[in-house]
Amino acid sequence: MEYRDTLVGSAGDPDRPRLQSPGYTGRAKLVVDEDRRVLLGATFVGPATVDLLHGATIAVTGEVTLDRLWHAVPAFPTTSEIWLNLLLDYGM
Repeated sequence: MEYRDTLVGSAGDPDRPRLQSPGYTGRAKLVVDEDRRVLLGATFVGPATVDLLHGATIAVTGEVTLDRLWHAVPAFPTTSEIWLNLLLDYGM
């Protein structure tokens, strides 16, 4: 099992999207089954993160592989862009 902690966004960080509004900050964590490459859990902290929970629930209960998640392009510019950052930080 692998756990990753990702900065969702912060003011002045050019490598992270400015989600929702300038100065948006938050954190996200994924727990991944390394052998099967599926998401086991996700935690989101920050404004409007409730919108991310349903996608995480589907990915966990459906045992969606990270390779399939990579091809599920999120709407942007929205908080959903964090999925791209999480997968990039994971090494996709």
